[in-house]
Amino acid sequence: MPLCRSAGWGVVATARNLANLADLPLGEDLRILSLDVTSAESIAAAAAACADLHLKALVNNAGYGQVGPLELLRPEELRAQFETNVIGLQATTNAFLPLLRREPGGRILQVASMLGRLSIPLAGPYNASKHAVVALAETLRLEVGREVAVVLVEPGAIRTAFRDTLAKAWGDLPERARGTRYEAILGRYLAQRKGQAERYAMDAEACASRMLTALNATHPPRRVVIGRDALWAGKLKALLPAAWWEGLLRHFYGLN
Repeated sequence: MPLCRSAGWGVVATARNLANLADLPLGEDLRILSLDVTSAESIAAAAAACADLHLKALVNNAGYGQVGPLELLRPEELRAQFETNVIGLQATTNAFLPLLRREPGGRILQVASMLGRLSIPLAGPYNASKHAVVALAETLRLEVGREVAVVLVEPGAIRTAFRDTLAKAWGDLPERARGTRYEAILGRYLAQRKGQAERYAMDAEACASRMLTALNATHPPRRVVIGRDALWAGKLKALLPAAWWEGLLRHFYGLN
């Protein structure tokens, strides 16, 4: 966001909790709005509040990660994951698309993940939601891409507070796992993901810089893969036999 403003973009910053945006320097180039992508009323109000703007781009970055073994997850947890990461994303896109059509060169950045290309254990709902984001973005590009460019952003691990929310989404999952083969596995999972982030993750500012390049491009790219982990994991999955790839993941996550 600071990079966009320093590059001359006006920014509409949104959050469910406006306190999360309290440290943003105020200015004529910044508008702050409340937005909950799971609420149709909130989405409509945010779009209406932007009707006076020459809106050139939409960055869909809302999302969280629901983790846990699929056989222990409840249907409502899977639904909640899709409500935010998939349905909310598309509802927001639909609400802002008429505003983007008014301006030449409009573009939408749909933030998926490297996990929209591959899947890892214990993150089934998140994997599925990001695969769905990829499918929606590719479909949207076919439908409206001649009017509004659709850019699929596929980051790997980024140093943000994202991993801190993983445990919050667990609820009573540790109790459900007690006495099962997953009890010890779940205990290692968050520490393992944190270690991955510290070792391989890129800074959020570096990720934002790649996204800004797509925002400024005369001919926006169709896909932007961000991070060495995202790049090489995709290549490795494509090169290895499926049995080898699956064996590596089972070993890495302690599922052997």
